[in-house]
Amino acid sequence: MVGRREVTLGGLAALASTRVQAQTTTWPAKPIRLIVPYGPGGSADQVARLYAEKMSASLGQQIIVEDKPGASGGVGAQMVATAPADGYTLLLSPTAIMAITPAARKVPYNPNDLVAVARLSTPILVVTLTNALGAKSWAEFVVLAKANPGKYWFGSSGLGTITHLTGEVLTRAAGIQMQHSPYKTIVDATGDVFDGRIQMVFDPSFVPYAKAGKVFAAFVDQPARLPDLPDTPTTTEVGLDLKGFRARSWFGLFAPKGTPEAVLKRLSDAAAQAAALPDMKEKLLLVAQNVEHQSNTDFARQVREDQVYFAKLLKDLDIKLE
Repeated sequence: MVGRREVTLGGLAALASTRVQAQTTTWPAKPIRLIVPYGPGGSADQVARLYAEKMSASLGQQIIVEDKPGASGGVGAQMVATAPADGYTLLLSPTAIMAITPAARKVPYNPNDLVAVARLSTPILVVTLTNALGAKSWAEFVVLAKANPGKYWFGSSGLGTITHLTGEVLTRAAGIQMQHSPYKTIVDATGDVFDGRIQMVFDPSFVPYAKAGKVFAAFVDQPARLPDLPDTPTTTEVGLDLKGFRARSWFGLFAPKGTPEAVLKRLSDAAAQAAALPDMKEKLLLVAQNVEHQSNTDFARQVREDQVYFAKLLKDLDIKLE
């Protein structure tokens, strides 16, 4: 009896393995959904659509981008975390969803139910100010802010997002006090920045507005000035040291836990091929992103390190997200 039971269990295991192998061999056999957990038009949406187009060509199946905003990205993250682990539902995630928000408050998903696929890009920090203030340099804004502690506001794409922590880190580094105004998506802050109801935002999607003169770009956190903003100084030029904070800001692809390793590798390889295309660097720079590919294994290690880093940062800065 024992021998027969062992044979039966062994046969079932072999059958399951054969089925997974067959599914992996034929994958992808249908379009792939790429969930963006924020609204259309923001940085996450822009990065997702750039990569979806290039990766679709590589994989031979269309990657369909779907914007699912809500709960500071939690709605979209939960959709993917609870989806079948078959490689047909992916998440475009910023640092916050995987490494910040879960460390600070209850979220509707478990980050451990998601696995890394590939790092895609690193957002370029562009600090933009409302024109309503009339400040023509970062130094002028700091003078105004120090003369009016707590009067001015910075906007973010939600509590616990990277744009929220950017504001907290930046204001402390500059020695100024500002209030935080979280939005459902950073796109929702656009009108308030134009009208001067809030004074500062950090999202790369505001670069076109800076080029058009609708907001003032105070500085960029880059080793060199951006070609699109040649008159905008770097962090070093304005005398700030953010201690590598932005290196931990990223956009990456994730899949449900249990997705076959072979599928993860194919997705990672397709992302790497997209990142290496001659026009990808140029297109990402247009939305203030740097190409930065990491494979699924390297990116998984990065995510774990960032989870530790941001848990400590939240504690050190005494930031409460509830």
